[in-house]
Amino acid sequence: MPDVPSTRLVYDALLVTSLDDAYKPATGPRVTGLGIGAALLAELVLSQHVVVWAAKGVDLLCFDERFRPPEDSLALWLVEHVRAERTALGVRDWLEFLSAADVYTKTAEHMAMLGLMVRHEYRSRWTRRVEHGYEPSDALFANAVFSRLRRQLSLAERQTSVEDAYLLGLTAAVGLSKPLFYQLPPGVHVYAEKQRQSLPAPLRALLAHLAAAVADTAITGGR
Repeated sequence: MPDVPSTRLVYDALLVTSLDDAYKPATGPRVTGLGIGAALLAELVLSQHVVVWAAKGVDLLCFDERFRPPEDSLALWLVEHVRAERTALGVRDWLEFLSAADVYTKTAEHMAMLGLMVRHEYRSRWTRRVEHGYEPSDALFANAVFSRLRRQLSLAERQTSVEDAYLLGLTAAVGLSKPLFYQLPPGVHVYAEKQRQSLPAPLRALLAHLAAAVADTAITGGR
């Protein structure tokens, strides 16, 4: 199994949304992009590179000039886009941008450089063109996030990290509560909601916008 230097929300979100036990997508491409994008935004909020600013009922994403740009290329890519905007855009706008910009592929490539994912090529039976995809380099790594969250739910641990509390909320927002809660003790829904409510207000705002974007996708039939 690869030596993972530290857990990253954006990596965990990719594994939760894009893989199930059969190594098939757990959510549609658009929802996967929204979920990964929400995780990347949360990382930048936690590292204080961006802030969520409520103005006239709109949650705006702003670059915090007091802090240096992140050294990580994936985070830097998004921060530079935020800085390039003359006026602050809403959180929902950035979620839509990240999904459209294929943040899944950008994150998967980032993980591949670290040996966490493997890039492979295949010929599409429909387009007859050579395309590429990604698979985890280790099965245990692929299932580790979901297993960790289920363990926390089953034990109702009081000291859940901010990152895992956010992941619990993200999993619910993208519509994966059923497999997450499957055959767990009664009350896990209440526990998960308490963890979400304990998050800082900016992270709760991100989850709310994610849930709204996913709901709109379901209504319009978008993938």
